[in-house]
Amino acid sequence: MTRPTGRAGTRLGVDVGGTDTKWVLLDGDTVVDSGTVATPPGPDETMKLVAALAAPHVESIGMGLPGHVDRDTGTALFVPNPPGDWDGYPAGPRLSALTGVPVAVVNDARAFALAELLLGAARGLSDVLFAVLGTGVGGAVALRGEILVGPRDNVGEVGHVTVDPWGSPCCCGNRGCVETLAGGPGIVRAFGAGPASAVAAAARAGDERAVSVLAKAGWALGIALGDAASLFGARAVVVGGGVSGALDLMGAALREELGRRRALIGDIAVLPAVLGPRAGAIGAALYGGRSG
Repeated sequence: MTRPTGRAGTRLGVDVGGTDTKWVLLDGDTVVDSGTVATPPGPDETMKLVAALAAPHVESIGMGLPGHVDRDTGTALFVPNPPGDWDGYPAGPRLSALTGVPVAVVNDARAFALAELLLGAARGLSDVLFAVLGTGVGGAVALRGEILVGPRDNVGEVGHVTVDPWGSPCCCGNRGCVETLAGGPGIVRAFGAGPASAVAAAARAGDERAVSVLAKAGWALGIALGDAASLFGARAVVVGGGVSGALDLMGAALREELGRRRALIGDIAVLPAVLGPRAGAIGAALYGGRSG
């Protein structure tokens, strides 16, 4: 592993995933170093990895986790995807003890949203919905320029809006969530082969089944985002994550579903995220800077 290089005042942001962990160093709002490493086999090992990434002059650390967290105590509450047992793990205190700097522990979708709101596709906007398409489907809400949080850092989970009460089981215990149709595994399962990028390639090559699968994913996402827009009054949507490369193939169905409800929610702009795979780590670094 190559140790990051930074200078006084830099902030480390880490986005822990089920397979890979992405990190960035921010100097102001500028990424000065970044990388990707395999996610370690458990939370203790992950804390040691992040501590090793902390350059000598890092002033704060932000860690994004794919699940529910207690921001006040830095505790992971329900984090099912990374290896090991994270539930109840005191990530913030452990990492702060190892590094001696302030640590913020946040949900990864909220971290993505903060980055895109302040530095990315939603820059200059105030009322925005965010959807992150990957292994799961995460989401977030910004109102009046602030990302909504909640006691478990769980506001905006559009991936767990029900679109088919008799649909496939979801990891949350429900059936027919958006995630079962628009997340990577759901797309692969519906098509019968994968990965999701191969389904997108097949659709672009004219495979009607692939086209139908991605259109249904867009339809499901449109229902969830339409519901969220009616609740929160947001006027724009930012879509990112690893599966969002197929947004052009989902977009027509997504926009049709939003358009069907125009009388209630108005015209909703659908914007692709612009910060790429580092967005979650950038947002985590920004949150870390707020903890210092």
